[in-house]
Amino acid sequence: MTLFTSSKIDGMHEQLNSKSFVPSRGFRRNVTVYELVCYINNIVACYVSKNAEPIPVFIGRAKAYIASAKPNEEWQVYYEYVSHYLNEVESHLIENGINVEY
Repeated sequence: MTLFTSSKIDGMHEQLNSKSFVPSRGFRRNVTVYELVCYINNIVACYVSKNAEPIPVFIGRAKAYIASAKPNEEWQVYYEYVSHYLNEVESHLIENGINVEY
């Protein structure tokens, strides 16, 4: 498997920005979850553009955000899925010889 070839991760990308999945108002800067949405979308953009170098930085930021956040009920499913996504991307990078330090 090559670094930027993972049908599982590609499928997760489709889910992460679907209108029915992102928390309501999640793309608005004045909503708390916006910061997490941006970190995730930066990872997606780097992965799609085949630029692995910044991905660990955004994984670290997203994980730190989740660790300190108190999601409301509406956002809980998104947080759980994002946590799964971050672990999947991190494992995929490690399997492909990318050093993942945040």
